[in-house]
Amino acid sequence: MKRVEKRTPSGLLAFLLLWGAGSFGLAEVVTYPKPSGLVTSFDFSVTVNGQRVWTEQAQSTMDIHALPDWFLGEPYTRVPQTINIASFSCSGPLSVKIKSREPIITYVIRPKSRKIKGSVNGSELTFELPGPDKLYIEINQLAPFCLFADPLEGDAPGADSAGVRYFGPGVHEAGVITLHDGERVYIAGGAVVYGAIRGNPKNARVFGRGILDAAFKQRAVILQDAENVEFNGITIRNSSSWTNTLINCRDVTYRDVKVISFGPGGDGINPLGSRNVTIENCFLRCTDDCIAIKAPASNHVVDNIRVENNTMVGFAFSDGVTIGFETNGPSITNVFVRDCDILIARGGSRVDGHSAFSVICDGPAVISNVHFENLRVEENVPLKLFELHVTDGTKYDANPPGHISGIKLKNISWEVARPIVLVGFDKDHLVEDVTFENCTVGGQPLSERRDLIRLNKFARDIAVR
Repeated sequence: MKRVEKRTPSGLLAFLLLWGAGSFGLAEVVTYPKPSGLVTSFDFSVTVNGQRVWTEQAQSTMDIHALPDWFLGEPYTRVPQTINIASFSCSGPLSVKIKSREPIITYVIRPKSRKIKGSVNGSELTFELPGPDKLYIEINQLAPFCLFADPLEGDAPGADSAGVRYFGPGVHEAGVITLHDGERVYIAGGAVVYGAIRGNPKNARVFGRGILDAAFKQRAVILQDAENVEFNGITIRNSSSWTNTLINCRDVTYRDVKVISFGPGGDGINPLGSRNVTIENCFLRCTDDCIAIKAPASNHVVDNIRVENNTMVGFAFSDGVTIGFETNGPSITNVFVRDCDILIARGGSRVDGHSAFSVICDGPAVISNVHFENLRVEENVPLKLFELHVTDGTKYDANPPGHISGIKLKNISWEVARPIVLVGFDKDHLVEDVTFENCTVGGQPLSERRDLIRLNKFARDIAVR
């Protein structure tokens, strides 16, 4: 049973928050029961508007001794990965109190762009939120804490609703769920569905506030030739490799989805040869690229991919968002990445390490009209800030090289100084027509830190404004 609390906020601040949210209604918090078999956090307990929210401690169950050597190449991959997660639905404003198992000496509330100021009293951290959000909080040296404050559900079906495959609170062993045309799959808050989603549906929807857990046995979601499909509100996790794979799909939306991966190859959302894909208001904590846009097959055309208002934690061997490596189709064009926060991006790669975001053309595709705008990259990016790279085409397959042109970067803030790499392959396979506008590194205009830009003679028409 859901527990709902309504309370009237008091004081001028609460009034202004409600005014800014465009609502004079009551703040509301909806919590969900603990699913059987999941582990309650040893590190933290949480209350929101005075109401207790169950907090999970999620840990990889993979045998780290069986993982490939390349995956164990960094210190943070040599131990079991652990995160704490509190999920609930709400309207604002919210008062959040996190109680730690030890006195709080240091804390960071991310994304830093939210500018949330906390207050510490011994082992308690309190702060205010104007409404739904997804935060990544670090306290002392404890496992990170993910606060998923989802929007209220406006269209939750009943268990007997027509055309709905309904998973209520509790544990469900579902195996492979084949998604059919016109079907809706609902995973309620407090539900864990152990299984995976497959299919080539048209006009389908997967939604709710529960968890789809692949249990490291298979990829969580694979859709091929699907059209008009939406994933909304759920958590998708513990895939055996790429978590969400979209092959030759059209008009697919991920909205308010949380993606958690722990193992090698754990990409978050991968549109492959797809068009009209929107990824918005999502949170991705991944052990490989959070979002990777690819064209693995020679007939894969990628067009109109929109990545907006997401928070990305590239825990290991990961960019926040990348185009590549697999770029074997004729073209990848009209990619828009806007208003995102990249909290971590690190680890080795086949081009000497990961960047916060990048375009790696490792195949014959022409990659053009790519816009990065209003991105905020925090300090945990040890290797490279940004990369455009035309390889020889053989990093993954035996292909000829491609071409990168028409790349626009505007209002990008990188918190720390690292290299920006722009590398073409030869005079016929260039990186060209690249514009940096109003970008900053460590608070300085990029125009004053041109020393960070590393380019070869096959990168041309580079403007920094």
